[in-house]
Amino acid sequence: MSFFNPEKLQTAQKANLDLLQQISGKVFASVEQLSQLQFKALRDSTEEHFEGVRKLLAVRDPQGFAELQASFTQPGAQGERLAEFNRQVQALIVDTQSDIAKLTSSQVESGTRQVEEFVETLSKNAPAGSEPIVAAFKSGLANAGTVFEGAQKAAKQAADVAQSGFEAASAARGKAAPETSGKASSGNK
Repeated sequence: MSFFNPEKLQTAQKANLDLLQQISGKVFASVEQLSQLQFKALRDSTEEHFEGVRKLLAVRDPQGFAELQASFTQPGAQGERLAEFNRQVQALIVDTQSDIAKLTSSQVESGTRQVEEFVETLSKNAPAGSEPIVAAFKSGLANAGTVFEGAQKAAKQAADVAQSGFEAASAARGKAAPETSGKASSGNK
């Protein structure tokens, strides 16, 4: 009896190729979305700068210039757009990471089952006296699975912590912006 099953190997190779194609598709879609976000931010920023130059060219007296200059120093819309851009990028990263983790998780489970089947076949056909070696191999396989699960959980927790930290920073920035703009406008009057 042969331990090597070419049909199972071919099936595993096809599954891995399909997984790689799915991951590549997700990465390309995410890069495309990121490019669109960056392009929109660049376009909005350019329009804002042109609008600022138009306002500057329309100024006719020193008081108008002082008022225009004061309006440029207030955080307002630019800070909000930057925070929104950062939220969208963070959401894109989290979604991509989550989708890739789901895809790879199912493939790892399938691979683990195949290895377990191989080990079972090997243990059934092992010569007498090799039980300790087979047991050590099974134990190593179980430990590797535990390590992988721990790494997956740690990666998910790290992503969750990063997301909650970003949300907290965005909320704090949102609360600080009205206070800052109120101070800036009262000091310029």
